[in-house]
Amino acid sequence: MISATSLIGIFLFAVWTARVLWAWYRLRHIPGSFWVSCTKIWQVKTQIKGAWHYELRKLGDQYGDLFRVGPNQLMTVDVDIVRRMAHPKSAYTRAPFYQTFRFNPAQDHSFSLLDDQEHIRRRTNLGPGYTGNTHVEICIDRQVARLVDLIQRKYISTSNEYRPLDLTAITFFFAMDCIGDLSYGQPFGCLDEGTDVHKFTKWNEDFFSTAIVIANFHWLTKIFFRPPFNKIYPSTRDNDGVGKYMALAHEAVERSFGDDKKRRRDVLASFIEQGVTKEEAINELMLQVVAGTDTVATAIRMTILFLTSSPVAYEKLKSEIDEAISKGKISSPIRDTEARQLPYLQAVIKEGVRVFPVVTATFFKRVPKGGDVISGYFVPEGTEVGHNVLGIMRSRKYWGEDADIFRPERWIEADEETFEMMTGVVETLWGAGRYKCLGRAIAQVELNKVFVELLRRFDFAVVTPQHPVDIVNSGFFLMSELNMRVTERKSI
Repeated sequence: MISATSLIGIFLFAVWTARVLWAWYRLRHIPGSFWVSCTKIWQVKTQIKGAWHYELRKLGDQYGDLFRVGPNQLMTVDVDIVRRMAHPKSAYTRAPFYQTFRFNPAQDHSFSLLDDQEHIRRRTNLGPGYTGNTHVEICIDRQVARLVDLIQRKYISTSNEYRPLDLTAITFFFAMDCIGDLSYGQPFGCLDEGTDVHKFTKWNEDFFSTAIVIANFHWLTKIFFRPPFNKIYPSTRDNDGVGKYMALAHEAVERSFGDDKKRRRDVLASFIEQGVTKEEAINELMLQVVAGTDTVATAIRMTILFLTSSPVAYEKLKSEIDEAISKGKISSPIRDTEARQLPYLQAVIKEGVRVFPVVTATFFKRVPKGGDVISGYFVPEGTEVGHNVLGIMRSRKYWGEDADIFRPERWIEADEETFEMMTGVVETLWGAGRYKCLGRAIAQVELNKVFVELLRRFDFAVVTPQHPVDIVNSGFFLMSELNMRVTERKSI
């Protein structure tokens, strides 16, 4: 006789099997692996293994512009769909994926918000701080100068001495201190001696590995947002990690709200002038630390790696910089407006983030009521559609047969129509429409300055070209040990 426990087990298994089969059947007309489509096991396993971006690219190459990656989830490489989902008048909404990335279990920042009306209001108030602040260039100039000084003091190699520079670490320190100077009132001190002063990197590794897995089972957030499980979140009482930066954000906000006559002219001041509340300002400053550091650092380090691995491109960029210096076309430090007039520099920046996109998270959106037609397939309402970021940035449809190659010349050779198309495609890396990254303009200023100020002074060579860097990707990149041999160049 079958026991009650066995009957319950059989029943639960039958229910689970029925749900799996229904999930597959509902989207059966859309290409994809049956096993990948049935459950989220493939997603979790692939993200834990750290090869998420490459595995998505493989599926895209196998199944086309739209394919399945889970019971209710699709991926697209069609940038028109990315733009359609993000259009201000679009009925698409953010999927629960975003809310996983709260730093405070009870509060949202601009990235984690799901409510569209609140998201629009928040962006309207925050936007001027990211785009209309003359303080930005001054702050970045200060941190570029500190980066140069640190390299000169600690990492110059000669024929008699080898002093390796870990580019993964130092680019992160630069991006971190830029955020501190821009919004917190002063740099965090990472560039003083080239150290992770508040041990952010360890927290970052733990957080994203956990958050990405939880993002696959968003019902878990309802558990972790409530006591006693919410105690896993960072606290202002923490000595290190994001908790420490949370405390610094509280201090900066209290200081800025407290005395408007002594208020420093920076990004935070702009937030306050636009009516941002203390809670909103603190959460946005926290978002800047997490989202505004790894992305910029990845763009810098990987572009330098691709340059040093492509001698023709490396020499062309140095020659353009040297010629501009000799003709008095650029200042020291270079101004943002001057950098935008250097065509090969701009080509290198675009190509760097194209061939190695700085973030490959899925950014799932929900199909609105009535469904939609994507790449010729009807997609029912409630389905989540995400971006196959590496697939987009390496698609032959947009980039030609050499899509996998770092070749800045493609931007120089392109006719006007092709150039505009490519620019539009690469910009989707930063989001689109109402979901576009608020910090995009600041990141561009950082990139415009840092390559010129480094390459006018230093030469870089990869220490271990057979394995230049350790990379883990679960939607966001974790990197280590990109060691460079740095030598000084003669002054122009």
